[in-house]
Amino acid sequence: MKSLECLLTSVLLGLALTLVACGSKVATLNDFPTYPGAVELKAGESKIADTLQKNKQQDALVRQAMNVGGKVEQRGFQLPKDTQWDAINSFYADKLKAAGWTSGLGGIAGQFVDINKVTSAANQSNSLFRTAIYTKDKQSLTIIFLTDPTNKKNKQLIFSLASN
Repeated sequence: MKSLECLLTSVLLGLALTLVACGSKVATLNDFPTYPGAVELKAGESKIADTLQKNKQQDALVRQAMNVGGKVEQRGFQLPKDTQWDAINSFYADKLKAAGWTSGLGGIAGQFVDINKVTSAANQSNSLFRTAIYTKDKQSLTIIFLTDPTNKKNKQLIFSLASN
């Protein structure tokens, strides 16, 4: 599980630092709908929530060291045990597209990598860790669906919102 936390931290920080686009009103995590039946994970009560809190601190330190602006906000949720990736993916695709978000990476990063092909291939080969990425202006939202490999009914959803 520790290697998964390290991988998750690296992926999220990398995505946050590569996003470049143009801008308008900045979204916050509170602007995104909560999946029906999902319960927010709280720091001190959940290892995932504790990790997300540490990620925010690490992101701030990396950005300060690199002398760049922006920030990453993250939230985690416990999902109902019968939740499936397709339902999550469909729910957020509809809600985010209606709010002006586009699937994939925007800005210069989107010119170099078709992230939709990458995440689609990864999602098909790994049922325990699935992702979707959306962008709008100078922001990128990564949605991560996790299934506990030791208890497949234990599922979490993570939002990582990078603002530059």
